[in-house]
Amino acid sequence: MMVRLLPLLLLGLVLGACGGASDADQAETTYGTPVDATEAMPAPAVAAEDSLYVGHRVTIDGRLTAVRASGCEIHLATDATPIVVTATRSDAESCAWQVPRDAQGFAVASGTLRVADDTLRLTADGVRMTPVRLSSPDS
Repeated sequence: MMVRLLPLLLLGLVLGACGGASDADQAETTYGTPVDATEAMPAPAVAAEDSLYVGHRVTIDGRLTAVRASGCEIHLATDATPIVVTATRSDAESCAWQVPRDAQGFAVASGTLRVADDTLRLTADGVRMTPVRLSSPDS
């Protein structure tokens, strides 16, 4: 009986190993335009010295704290008020990207940093979601 079950068990192991996405495939998701994280700075560091970055193009990496209902806006944690990252919009007012409401982890986005209503805001063509921080916290 064991001899008959052995081929079935081996077949099940082989099919199980081949099917489905690997953890690496599920590790990152990009919404909108791809984002290069090589120059990413932690959101708390940018917020702490915002005068150096306001009006300049920056790449920010931060822990996701909120996703707005539309998915076109996310909030990144800082030591104070979160940095708000919003999607660029077309003439038809549609978003360049939408993050699922249940998204978790870290996000990387590039854009020009500005201040509106005492809140740091970044408008981005794309957002890269990851389960881990890509920038060094000491940056």
